[in-house]
Amino acid sequence: GERGPELKHLEPLLAVQARLSVIPRQDECLIEYIESREGHHLFVYPFEGRVVHEILGALLAWRIARLTPLSFSIAMNDYGLELLCDQEIPLDEALEAGLFSPDKLDEDLHHSLNQTEMGVRKFREVARVAGLVFQGFPGRQAPTKHLHASTSLLYQVFRDYDPGNLLLQQTEREVIDYQIDIERLRAALTRLQGQHLHVTRPGRFTPFAFPIMVDRLRERLSTEKLADRIGRMQVQLKGR
Repeated sequence: GERGPELKHLEPLLAVQARLSVIPRQDECLIEYIESREGHHLFVYPFEGRVVHEILGALLAWRIARLTPLSFSIAMNDYGLELLCDQEIPLDEALEAGLFSPDKLDEDLHHSLNQTEMGVRKFREVARVAGLVFQGFPGRQAPTKHLHASTSLLYQVFRDYDPGNLLLQQTEREVIDYQIDIERLRAALTRLQGQHLHVTRPGRFTPFAFPIMVDRLRERLSTEKLADRIGRMQVQLKGR
């Protein structure tokens, strides 16, 4: 039949994706390992939605770090996620060790949530509701950076010195209850295990990877710097 305008618009990008990496079939999950000046990027495209990808990113980072002590930045969107590390990521070893296994999911989630920014973000909300964080006087909001620093510090102190703290327990429950449906994650992992994992090592960022990176950069770059960076990346994407 006639292709819709959306698909026509996407065709050039899909052609670039196919040339640099691959367009996964329905029975495949694409994994891209890319090296750049920033470090080593692992992109996984489960197409499971942002909420599942956020928690899946934390889970994968924890499972990899169990093999080799590494720390990661995690970014995600509706169709994929990125783990970024300044050292090489032992992907083959991790896949062999059951990176996407649904086994021991509850136990691994408990550990991985403790390790991630997601726990801090949820704790920030819990601490705010509990009145634990000074948010500034009426009409004069405390700077976001200041609020983030103080809640991160509180979270760390409670975790280290008062692990049974009720606010910490509440945080963990909320992360698990609201931010994910564990059964959805379990189903996603089971599906991934049954799929063919197609690993590619593109020489540069692909159209699939591009929006996930932009999401991560938005968190730490000013609008102007981000626009510059996106411009450079777009030029690179259109290159050969």
